[in-house]
Amino acid sequence: MKNITIVTILGFILVSFLCCFVVHSYYRDQESKKLFASSVEDFRSRKAYFEDFVKRVEGDYTWLDSDKAKVSIRIPRGWEAFGGSFSAISIKSNDFVPSGGDIKKAPFPEAGCWIDFNVQIDKMKEGYVNLIQGILDSPDYFTDNKEQKVKIGNNYGVKTSVIKNDNPLVGEVVFLEIPKNNYTYKIDSYFFGKDRERCEKEFDDLLNSLVIK
Repeated sequence: MKNITIVTILGFILVSFLCCFVVHSYYRDQESKKLFASSVEDFRSRKAYFEDFVKRVEGDYTWLDSDKAKVSIRIPRGWEAFGGSFSAISIKSNDFVPSGGDIKKAPFPEAGCWIDFNVQIDKMKEGYVNLIQGILDSPDYFTDNKEQKVKIGNNYGVKTSVIKNDNPLVGEVVFLEIPKNNYTYKIDSYFFGKDRERCEKEFDDLLNSLVIK
């Protein structure tokens, strides 16, 4: 009888321990899920995505407007805009052909044009200074031809040019960063292939029509 009582007590203790472990694991799992969801939400709040833009047709042009990103982008006539793998919006001409005909080499063109567009949204904190704005405010920063201070509409930005001479990739990649308060607009274009001059003109036209709110 005594042995049965001891076994019963030990069994009760074991069951109680297992119950506590299961309950603790459940709540820890729920907290982990909440923390992960919060991290994902925080990450998404710092960027704009293709679904954050609304298409608007005005005359011969299609515009993409975003209240979240506080910007309107005019798409060149006959071009396609879509959510990119590494960008909020990728915009390419309807005659785009990737270098060597290999889609893996997109966005580098053999023919046609390609532009990538991203928006970074920083959290406002006490003493916050936009990194790109800080560069623009540093007169000694622009010491070579790779980076330039440029004006786009009523805003200024930092333009970085990278020349590539690796046959068949011979051309120029242009990275443009435009700060506005806690927003940074990043626009990249790839000037390669037989339509390079046309792509440069389309890029300039897109910048001239860009509306940053």
